[in-house]
Amino acid sequence: MERKDILTSKERFSSLLLIYGPLLSPTIQRRLGDFYLTDLSLSEIAQNESVSRSAVQQSIKEGEKALLDFEKRLALLKKGRKIASLLEKVEAEEEKSIRDEYIRQIKGELDYGI
Repeated sequence: MERKDILTSKERFSSLLLIYGPLLSPTIQRRLGDFYLTDLSLSEIAQNESVSRSAVQQSIKEGEKALLDFEKRLALLKKGRKIASLLEKVEAEEEKSIRDEYIRQIKGELDYGI
């Protein structure tokens, strides 16, 4: 995996963790936070918790799977990014009718559940 792909993956899981973290078990949430948000290695997490590295790795894989499932079902990260993109367009647009269309699109996204 290329460095750019790794960074993109870390960014995605960090964002998903911030959104859906409270839905995970405390152990998995803590380990994902240590791995993605604090940037600890699997070995460092295992040492801090006095568990095996494979136990930490399994928790992280389980947590990643759960985060992806939550996003697949709820799409909060996708909707949030779409709204942020539309807001940037609103800020950059000078023509009122186009701004109003972007605002209508944002309201439509919000009506569907963020």
